[in-house]
Amino acid sequence: MNDAVKIFSHYNNTKSGSVSRKSRWPIYLFLGITTNLLVWGVAIAYITLKAPSYTTKWSVTLPGTGSTSRVDLPGIGGASSQTDSPYRYDSHHDPRENYKYIAASDDVRARAAQKLNLKPSEFNEPQIEIIGNSTLMEFQIVGDTPEQTQQKALALHQSFELQLEKFRQEEISDSDRNLQQLLSQSQQNLEKAQARLSEYQATSSIMSSEQLVDLSKTIEALRKQKAEVDALNQQSNARMVQISQNLDLSPASANKAFALQSDSLFQDFLLKYQTARGELMTLTSVYTTRHPVVLAKQQEIDEALEELTQRSQQIVGRPFDPEIWEQTNLGNGDNASRREVFFQDLITTQTDNVGLEAQSQELGRQIDTLENRLKNLSVQGSELENLRRNVQIAEAVFSSTLTQLNISKSNIFASYPRIQLLSPPALPEEPSSPKKVLAILGAGMSSVFFTAGFLLLWMRDVKNKRRKQSAILDPKPQPIPVTAAYPQQHSSTAVSKR
Repeated sequence: MNDAVKIFSHYNNTKSGSVSRKSRWPIYLFLGITTNLLVWGVAIAYITLKAPSYTTKWSVTLPGTGSTSRVDLPGIGGASSQTDSPYRYDSHHDPRENYKYIAASDDVRARAAQKLNLKPSEFNEPQIEIIGNSTLMEFQIVGDTPEQTQQKALALHQSFELQLEKFRQEEISDSDRNLQQLLSQSQQNLEKAQARLSEYQATSSIMSSEQLVDLSKTIEALRKQKAEVDALNQQSNARMVQISQNLDLSPASANKAFALQSDSLFQDFLLKYQTARGELMTLTSVYTTRHPVVLAKQQEIDEALEELTQRSQQIVGRPFDPEIWEQTNLGNGDNASRREVFFQDLITTQTDNVGLEAQSQELGRQIDTLENRLKNLSVQGSELENLRRNVQIAEAVFSSTLTQLNISKSNIFASYPRIQLLSPPALPEEPSSPKKVLAILGAGMSSVFFTAGFLLLWMRDVKNKRRKQSAILDPKPQPIPVTAAYPQQHSSTAVSKR
């Protein structure tokens, strides 16, 4: 009995649900129409009410090559400057990423807005794209009018370049400040080195290293000259010895004899002496040695000998010796001429020998003096070269720093490479938004999707309805719900407890 009641109740509930579902299709129809109207209304409002905006594009390129410059200073040194390619060292580091950040920074946009008398908030952020496998950057900006859009693009590009130039100048200023300090320090070092060199030159005997070279050449020339003089002296001495042996007479005796021979007064005394001796020999052959005539002639001979002795003492510094005179006498006739030639040759050779000996000694003295001077100057020259080297080093450092300072002023693209405007921003011809075609296409697609969705819901309800109607016409025993059996069991238990 209870099972029949439950089956009947379930049938009534199913029937009432089918009736309620049958009346839900107007709801789907209303929702579909309302949704489509809303979608198309939004699309039409977007197309008609949204203010048009314009977009312009421009592109820049960053050169990828580097540059090198070098300045050579003859006798001092050189200076070089190298600007590497910004893509050289790290393939993962792209300077365009830095430029992208700088171009979109608030400072650049604020400066661009100021150029156009706009508020910074009214200057929208540009869209920047980095083109892969190239050196290009593409910029895009939006404006309310074509003219404003182009002006904003130009103002942004100019502000971007000004910002890069500002960074370059700051970098150059910092570099110049450091180089100026180095230049000032190197100039002070150069002045100190020059002052020490000048002071040393003023107090020392050497002025330049060329003095050592000239002095060494002079010493070498004197040594060569002394060797030649010594050779001539040896040759003259050998000739003098040979003539002395031939005459059996020393050069000094020959010189004295030649001096007496050439003195006219001595020759007069000698003639008087020889004449008296000849007459004495004639008288002694007739008279005895005690005869007054012989004695008178002997007295005359003694007087002539006294005169010869005095004159010889005056000329050669020794008294007249008849024996020595006979040995050194030149003789008469042809024999006298030959002996005179030998005597003259011997005396000339001896005179030359004395001169050469004196010249050799003088050359030796000069060489010794110059060698001592060279030793002293060599010590001073070493110190002078050290001071000169310090001056040259200071000059090289100063000149290189000065040259590097001048080169750095032209090398302004080291950290921030130059950019080149490849395609300037054009004047937009058509607005970039609102995009009518996309709005209509989006509304149409949305309408189709919403309509299809509601149709699918309605068709599902119809299918459920038909399935339940089939279940009513061909009822099947329904299983008793378990939840319904539990209360009866609980009630029976309660009765049994009572």
